Amino acid sequence: MSLMMTIRLSLKHILWCALLVVVVGCGEQAPSSATQHYKTMTVARQDYTQCRQFTARIESQQNIDVFPLVAGILKKLYVQEGARVKKGQPLFVVEQAPFIAAVDAAKARVATARAALSTAQVNLEGKEKLYALQMVGEFDLRRARHARDEAAALLETAEAGLATARTDLDYTTVTSPVDGAISIMNFSEGELVAPTEDIPLAVIAANKHIYAYTSLSEKLLADLLKEYGCSTSAELMSRLPAVALQTVWGEELPQKGHLDAVSGDVDISTGAVLLRASFENPSELFRNGSNGYLLLPTTKHGVFVIPQDAILHIQDKCFVYRVVEGKAAFTEVKGTAADDDEHFVVTSGLGDGDVIVVEHVGLVTEGMAIVPSTEKKGSK
Repeated sequence: MSLMMTIRLSLKHILWCALLVVVVGCGEQAPSSATQHYKTMTVARQDYTQCRQFTARIESQQNIDVFPLVAGILKKLYVQEGARVKKGQPLFVVEQAPFIAAVDAAKARVATARAALSTAQVNLEGKEKLYALQMVGEFDLRRARHARDEAAALLETAEAGLATARTDLDYTTVTSPVDGAISIMNFSEGELVAPTEDIPLAVIAANKHIYAYTSLSEKLLADLLKEYGCSTSAELMSRLPAVALQTVWGEELPQKGHLDAVSGDVDISTGAVLLRASFENPSELFRNGSNGYLLLPTTKHGVFVIPQDAILHIQDKCFVYRVVEGKAAFTEVKGTAADDDEHFVVTSGLGDGDVIVVEHVGLVTEGMAIVPSTEKKGSK
């Protein structure tokens, strides 16, 4: 290679190195360990209400199996599956012809018994007149009275039979016992039905009043008893606040409910205690068998509510950086995450007027000089 070619390559290499230095020099400088500007907030004690959310299973307060009271052929259906029905509304009719015939036969027996009683009464009156004239003895008079009483008893029996026949005829029309929604029909027209069947004609759910069932762990139940200063579950039920019910898609029932029952035992398989809340459900937003969420509000008094971004989680502990005399102080706090997933409720570790760092806490170190920028006020 010639000397001239070597000089040209060397100059080219030098130019490339110079350009690289210029490009690197134009880049951002690494942050120094000097005083940093961070957003801070001054904390203050406050009352904070958050909702505990529990998965709930919904049942109607009245979920009634409808059976016929007489046996026969199902003649007619008056309602469709899923229809809303009113109390006393006809639902089904069982074949009535045999029951109408039974009523007619009972009427005939009543007429016969009434005629027999009339005859016995006339005979008794004749015996009484003859006895007064001493033309018959006391034995004949007593026998006439017994015959009259027997005829009266037979009439009562016939009238009772007529009442039973009429009741059975009335039972051929099956009516709704409550206002509610009717389930899928279990029988069709033409099928034989009977009171002894294991399967009901249908099930009617009265959804205007509902129960929401959920489960609590033994630990949470114990925490609630302690939190509300109760010694028994019954006492806790009377002190707990009103609860809300929410659908799985987030719509909340306008009517609030109340917790009114807790099971006396613990489920062996889950270690949970069953809890029940009652709600009015006039719009029938929930139906028997629905799922939802039970929302139990709990108010904590004298706590500090800070952003989640201010918390450092190390293993199972939580820490914040307080600003003390212009420097970061690593401080452990205790509390729980708020239900909005944005805040943290501190129950201990902070005091009124403490200033904490609320951004980029992962970049802060113990003793670092902190200059507050746009101080944030305590959250509510």
